[in-house]
Amino acid sequence: MKVNKLDKFKLITYQNIDIDERNVVTLLYQPLIGSKAFSLYLTLWALIDRSRLKTPEYHHSKLFDINSISPSTFLTIRKKLEAIGLLVVYQNEDLFLYELKAPLTAEEFIKDGSLGAYLFSELGKDNFDKLVALFRISTIEKSGFKNITTNFDEVFQSVPQPIETEDSFMNRSKSQITINNHFDFDIFFEGLSKNFVDHRKITSRVKDKISRLAYVYNLDEFTMQKVFMDSVGNDKSIDLNKLSKRAGYWFKFEKKTDKINLKDKASTQSTKLSGKDVIELCKTSSPIDLIEELLGVRPATVELKVIEQLLEKIELDYKMINFLIVFVIGNTDDFPSYNYFEKIGIDWQRKGLSTVEEALDYVKIRNKKRTTRNVVQKNLLPKDIESDWLDDYIKSL
Repeated sequence: MKVNKLDKFKLITYQNIDIDERNVVTLLYQPLIGSKAFSLYLTLWALIDRSRLKTPEYHHSKLFDINSISPSTFLTIRKKLEAIGLLVVYQNEDLFLYELKAPLTAEEFIKDGSLGAYLFSELGKDNFDKLVALFRISTIEKSGFKNITTNFDEVFQSVPQPIETEDSFMNRSKSQITINNHFDFDIFFEGLSKNFVDHRKITSRVKDKISRLAYVYNLDEFTMQKVFMDSVGNDKSIDLNKLSKRAGYWFKFEKKTDKINLKDKASTQSTKLSGKDVIELCKTSSPIDLIEELLGVRPATVELKVIEQLLEKIELDYKMINFLIVFVIGNTDDFPSYNYFEKIGIDWQRKGLSTVEEALDYVKIRNKKRTTRNVVQKNLLPKDIESDWLDDYIKSL
């Protein structure tokens, strides 16, 4: 969906953010969303009327001019704010309604199963530890002291009846990530014994956590059952922090198991794929499953890091990222560094390619020109070698 400079928008929120929350956005969110999205977020807050917590109607050209960005760049960085939970977008015909969300606290962000993990992978252990230390509060020693604070009912008498009101009041509406992950909770619940798990304690917050962890660590419903059972306490309560740690453990465990089980597969798997197979894989597979299909083994940690960078930094649809992975592996028979992927991805992005079919046509035309002209082009993309699946696809047309 394109956003025109003359399209109108309004801003609303249900709270103001304080200096601590701005620090969280600056130091924790910004490494994930980038400086442009960070700048847009602060611009939107600056436009909010502090007393009314909303704005009149503006044209989007105001945002484009203030942030010196194009409409396409605006849409890209706006989606980052939406994805990370700092912005909710509504539309009514030609009017957009943007609801600003306050960030999570530093503790909530760092302990979050996905946000904390992505930040750790982005910064590395040393920088991550230094950043966390900025938000750590020194424990105040209370041993030897007795709590003598007066309770409410010791001062105030009970009232005859409570008041009733239907008015809406200011409330902290915090950010929340929404991931379109096809996790089947019916299957997940079937494997949980009611004798060991209190299903009433599996709230929407817990379900959201489960869904996000399944997405981040690529765990199916049956593995998540094991992860979940490992995180249930003796009182049948669910420890979300432990849930995150166990998800990481099971990902490593399954990876080791798959390496053993995939040895025969790697030696017998055909490397030739038809064009239709490639398109279908790109549209339906996760990057992890895609690499496994192409190379016969699950990706290494360093390869997953490349995928994370591509999804974060290259403005291409996830299906296009999948096709980029297939294209590079098909041309190199290997998994090169991030820079190799980036150079090709940025070229596709600049050409305005938005679908796998468009990218495949572009690759065909470009390879044909290279063959017929036999020109060596310096300082451009690496020389392409047509792979088997591309030949099959061309023949099938």
